[in-house]
Amino acid sequence: MSDTIYSTICPGCNFGCGLYIRENRALDVDFRKSSPANAGKLCRFGMSLPRFYKPIKSMVDGKETSIEDAAKEAAKRISAGKGSTAFLSFGNTTCEELLALRKASESYLCTGVNFEGLPKDTYQTLSVGIPYSEIENAKHIVLFIDPYEQYPLIVRRLISAKNKGAKITAVWWKDLALATENIRPEDVSKLQFTKDSLIIADFHPFSDVEQVKSVLSLAKNAGAKVTFLKPFANSTGAYIMSKDAKQKSLAQLVDDINKGTIKTLFCLESNPLELIPSEALGKLTNLIVQTGQAPDTKANIVIAHEPLYKKKGTLINNEGRAQALGGAGTNGLDALGIVAGTKFDFNSLHESVKKALGVAAIDEFTIPKYERPAYGAIQAAPKQPEAKTALVSVFNPFMWSNLSDDNDFVELSLNTVRALKLLKGGMLMIKSNGSAIEKRFKVAPVPDNVLLSCRKFGIEKGTITPVEISR
Repeated sequence: MSDTIYSTICPGCNFGCGLYIRENRALDVDFRKSSPANAGKLCRFGMSLPRFYKPIKSMVDGKETSIEDAAKEAAKRISAGKGSTAFLSFGNTTCEELLALRKASESYLCTGVNFEGLPKDTYQTLSVGIPYSEIENAKHIVLFIDPYEQYPLIVRRLISAKNKGAKITAVWWKDLALATENIRPEDVSKLQFTKDSLIIADFHPFSDVEQVKSVLSLAKNAGAKVTFLKPFANSTGAYIMSKDAKQKSLAQLVDDINKGTIKTLFCLESNPLELIPSEALGKLTNLIVQTGQAPDTKANIVIAHEPLYKKKGTLINNEGRAQALGGAGTNGLDALGIVAGTKFDFNSLHESVKKALGVAAIDEFTIPKYERPAYGAIQAAPKQPEAKTALVSVFNPFMWSNLSDDNDFVELSLNTVRALKLLKGGMLMIKSNGSAIEKRFKVAPVPDNVLLSCRKFGIEKGTITPVEISR
């Protein structure tokens, strides 16, 4: 059997890394040096893709069925619960499918992030980042992320900027090795910004709205550039394709499920357990998941189609760079048509994507021209952790995708270790929200009231979670 090779994009985050997937009896990942986003380099998540893509079958109430029958049953249940169905996509699929989902979603579309709580004139700034080349040429870079854990491929750009003389300031919970200056989040007022500063933050479903406003305000007041990195393969595409639609936030969706307003949830290439508490999911009458990879939660209906690398369609990376996937599959789009009760034509949707971008053809080597309108003054009041101890979650591709890695521990200060009389090689008890877990720990230069985690433990309630700790 000969190999089938796909030129595709990594689904780990919105950085837009190009790669090859070689398919035979197993999957192999190869470098694609021609990719303008990553020039062939991959992070450890990209190298883990063979673990990410696993075989999946369409199911209805636990029984295997065809993709067509699963989609028909989903359409029947959505119709029966008309007005109480929400459609969710975090942006892990093509722009063409996202346009189809928008047409199918009636009045309740959720892309996860809280656009509702942010000024409308900031949407474009949040949706489309600046070209990575501008990061390399910046004179002063201020990081509100941990690039090593969250967006590893940007580290190369940061090092290039530093080698050219850039000052790098990290506003983070621990010291970052590449930073010229390290400042803790509670000391952000000590920062000195100029028009030559470039702020790098991130924007995701658990982002605190006041913190996002604060970052935007810092950039506005100094006349500095700002760019927001994003966690899902087509986050930028999701925001651009749905910018004129009324979107719900993840918090609003969870609230509506808990109140009983939403009884059916349709998830497109988005594993709901990654972000929605299991107790909320348990209140749904119907959970419908359309996906190309196995979900880690039990759904009433699974509509299984080709994985992302086999799809035909377009992704838009954080720079706004339009990228064509190398596959030819449209099973996912066809299934959406069955769910919506109409037939979606790929070519028509593809033309709509190009029109939205203002381009004649999809070319990953040319970034479309995006307007970045000025936004008004912003009032923000970010809150520091009020709890005696807080668990700070550093969201990264392994957490979003529920893949195991070697970060199954928390980082804490030496003072905390001594105060609790923790033993080397021992375990730390963490209690929160009525649950308790034991985790390994590692001493790190973090504040005494902070536990830093790069793994999802199941007790988190957002980026910062109040906890109690003991030996």
